[in-house]
Amino acid sequence: MKQKRIVILLHKMVPGRVLARLSAVLLAVLLLLGLQAAAPVQAEESAWQNLQAVIDRAENGEVITLSENITALPDDSRLTVKSGKCLTLDLNGHTLNRNQKEYKANNGSVLYIQKNAILTIRNSGKTEGAITGGYHDDGGGILNDGTLIMEGGSVTGNAALHAGGGIANNGTMILLNGSVTGNTSLGEGGGVYNQAKAHLTIYGDLVFNNHAPKNPNLVNEGTLSMVSAWPDENIREDMPVLKRYMAQLSILPAVATLLALLLAVRLDAYLSRDRKRAMIIIIGLIFSLILQNDLEYRVVPLQGSNTFRVAIGVFGYVVRPVLLAMFLSIVRPGGRYRIAWALIGVNCAVYLTAFFSKLSFYYTVNGHFKAGPLRHTCTVISALLFIWLFLLTMRQFHPRTKKESWLPILVTALIAGAVFMDFTVIFDEQPLSFLTMATVISCVFYYIWLHLQFVREHEQALQAEQRIQIMMTQIQPHFLFNTLSAIRTLCAKDPPTAIHIIEQFSLYLRQNLESLNQSNLIPLDRELEHTRIYAEIEMLRFPNIRVDYDIQDEHYKVPALTIQPLVENAIRHGVRIREEGIVIVKTYRGGTDHVIVIADNGKGFDAEKPEEEGAHIGLANVKSRLEQLCHGTLTIESRPDEGTTITIKIPVEKGGDHS
Repeated sequence: MKQKRIVILLHKMVPGRVLARLSAVLLAVLLLLGLQAAAPVQAEESAWQNLQAVIDRAENGEVITLSENITALPDDSRLTVKSGKCLTLDLNGHTLNRNQKEYKANNGSVLYIQKNAILTIRNSGKTEGAITGGYHDDGGGILNDGTLIMEGGSVTGNAALHAGGGIANNGTMILLNGSVTGNTSLGEGGGVYNQAKAHLTIYGDLVFNNHAPKNPNLVNEGTLSMVSAWPDENIREDMPVLKRYMAQLSILPAVATLLALLLAVRLDAYLSRDRKRAMIIIIGLIFSLILQNDLEYRVVPLQGSNTFRVAIGVFGYVVRPVLLAMFLSIVRPGGRYRIAWALIGVNCAVYLTAFFSKLSFYYTVNGHFKAGPLRHTCTVISALLFIWLFLLTMRQFHPRTKKESWLPILVTALIAGAVFMDFTVIFDEQPLSFLTMATVISCVFYYIWLHLQFVREHEQALQAEQRIQIMMTQIQPHFLFNTLSAIRTLCAKDPPTAIHIIEQFSLYLRQNLESLNQSNLIPLDRELEHTRIYAEIEMLRFPNIRVDYDIQDEHYKVPALTIQPLVENAIRHGVRIREEGIVIVKTYRGGTDHVIVIADNGKGFDAEKPEEEGAHIGLANVKSRLEQLCHGTLTIESRPDEGTTITIKIPVEKGGDHS
């Protein structure tokens, strides 16, 4: 009643318009006071999301430092470090509390580190910072698919439905300091669950007082390394000792392969001394590369000096181009390859800068590998040398068929695939990189392919030696002696004829010697010229014989010494006994074949009876070379006391067109 009187009194004393204005001002003041009171509540609600936004915006290498305790609200999601990020989270004595009161499938962890992401957790505060309140299938506190390095802080008060109440590791995790304690799993591994193909390194007694029905502190299915004595017997029982060494034993097949290759090279009779030396150096360099990979696998990032890790990395980058340069010297020995060694020198200089600069690569204080602007120098130079090696191989050995080219192409694809996998696939359990494994396999394949080429070179040398022997059989000693004797006689009786015979004889000898280098086909007219010179000398020595020519088809090629040996056989073993011995050389086109006929009216022979040793010299050799070089055929028709006819047929597409 009293309040009503006051309002009526105000209404009488203050005009209505002024009263309305006062009411509006009072309402505005009340609204401002309400917004100020609500502002802290709004900030508290968004603190978790604000931290996620900070993580998303952070540049690689940045340190995120907490300035207060942060507690998630029921609708908040787990904090995620996305793929490609490389960050440090400093708890600074504060707590990240997911505040999970109940199981929340697939979203209950406090932190999730994606594949190819790196997170270092440390604590610079005077009190221990903590990651707590998570509840997930595996990894209630932290679920790691990338790389996690703990330098401080505590993972505590988290839970998992299956395994890893504190941390579930699917990638690489290094516990340098801090603790994983007071976590719970309803299955096993209340503290840490190290999954298959994951790598875990623990320095000291950092995982303790966790709870689970089985293996309360740690369950390990991957690779586990401990760098100090561990008093907890339960953890020792959890470690699969055999599995820790299986990864190291995986290098044995590569080592055994190289040892077998080394033995094969030492026993290879087709390799020259220089090529053997180069191959042994290559095998030694690959052995050193395997050792480098193994050391790189064993050495974990330590706080402090990274000089040893840098030295290991530099060695690996420097050796790979040297391998390719050594293969160049095997394909073509004697070359200096100054450009190749200059490129190798540039590559070496670039990576040596890693000891004092960040041009090629470097390691951060926390042990993170970081690529510099010139990191891919080794890849580019190796690619150039590999292309050079491939082209030199194709030019030097000239594969006869397309099938022979597939092995170098396969080696090229294998190396390229291995480089791609090393850039895209993370497989920390395997000590050897994909490129090193591919290098071992490629070295074996390439050696096999080169060995086949060396065998072919050896066979070609034998064929050349065989051709020399064939030539020597063509130039028979008695023919030389008889011709020289005839020249001596003519020098007294008919000097001009003697001079002519000397000229023809020297031309005959020169053409026989030139044919030593003719492993391929020669034009028919050149072979006929050689035959005419020989026949003219014989006709001068034996006036009773005559060689006639009927050349209707001559624009194609034949193996060297095809017609002349047959004419020689016809003269020596056939027509000399006749008062008028005739040898006819005829060529013509017969359908799809070039046809050559050598016929004589000599004594003939029985083709069904075995030939006498030394008779019909050169026939077998001519027939063999016709079949091998141009798929030709040679047939003989002979009757005793009537004569012999030899027919050669060369397919038109094999003889070629010399017009």
